[in-house]
Amino acid sequence: MTHISKKDQSKQKRENSDVHAVNLTPWQKANLEYRKKNGQDAPWSPTVIEGQEQKEELQLPENASDLPVEGGSLNPNGSFADRLPKLKYERNAVLYRRLAIIITLFLIPLLFALYYVSPLSKLSALQVAKNNVVSKAAIIKAADFKLDEGLWKQYWYRNNNEEKIKKALPRVKSVAISIEHFNEFKLAVTEYQEVAILEKGDSYAPVIENGKVLAETVKEPAKNLPILEDFKSQKRILDVLTQYQKLSQELRSSVSQIKYTPTNANKDLLNLLMNDGNTVIINISNLAEQLKYYPQVAKELKGKGVVDMEVGIFTYPYPKDDKKADTKINGNSATTESNNQNETNENTAENESQSETNNNSQIGQ
Repeated sequence: MTHISKKDQSKQKRENSDVHAVNLTPWQKANLEYRKKNGQDAPWSPTVIEGQEQKEELQLPENASDLPVEGGSLNPNGSFADRLPKLKYERNAVLYRRLAIIITLFLIPLLFALYYVSPLSKLSALQVAKNNVVSKAAIIKAADFKLDEGLWKQYWYRNNNEEKIKKALPRVKSVAISIEHFNEFKLAVTEYQEVAILEKGDSYAPVIENGKVLAETVKEPAKNLPILEDFKSQKRILDVLTQYQKLSQELRSSVSQIKYTPTNANKDLLNLLMNDGNTVIINISNLAEQLKYYPQVAKELKGKGVVDMEVGIFTYPYPKDDKKADTKINGNSATTESNNQNETNENTAENESQSETNNNSQIGQ
């Protein structure tokens, strides 16, 4: 049997204590040091210390306080109470956001309901702008909007009201309806321009740029517009105006009257009475193309006369006899009228004689 001295036992005991101390918890280490100082042994069994499971503790370096921590610097030794203010702030922020969403969901329908029952949702007034000839009262009456009734319903169907205005007032070319001052309608009107005057017996009717003859009449024609004579067809008028609008402003201003004088051979023939006293015979289809040469041709005339542009361009002076001059200018129209008459034999003979005279005059041209 090996004899172990007390000295060796004490040394081995200290070594075992040092080995086991590695696995001790901090409070066990502190208790062990205290007992060593007082010469006491630990009350627990070393085998129990070796076999017991230690909870893994988070080991922080000495400079752990200098390391950045996500979400802010935290004190590892701080209590839960230190983090309460931040948690409370975050919880309140979430509550406020939820409360704002709930209030918004209820507030928007409430505002819409209040708007629809308020006077702001009703049409209160009508404004008319950019009208020159047509009166505001006539436009408002034709629009047929209902005051003190739903604004938006009438606005969505405003196209129907625009069509009503254009149908009732031929001068109106287009209407743009917009909302002004929350609950008012503004009607911006565009009118057709007057481009000619149609002779109707002793009165004159305005002709607008789309070729339509207005029902209203005046006793005196406008001085700056050409007078149309003997036109029956709106299409024919529109054809003439289309060519007329292609002319320069200077040429348009030089035309005083446009007379429709068709023949059996030419249904597009016109007689233009110019402001300088000359007469131009020209076709509707090439009015814009040929009339641009008129200023140059007129300068070559020694006196007042006729510029014939029906086939080519040639000129001749008026006859000295006024009656013959009238017959020569209007001979085509007189021939057409005589062919359509169906009267007594005596009147027929007179008309045939007159037609023969006019034809001879035209051949002389």
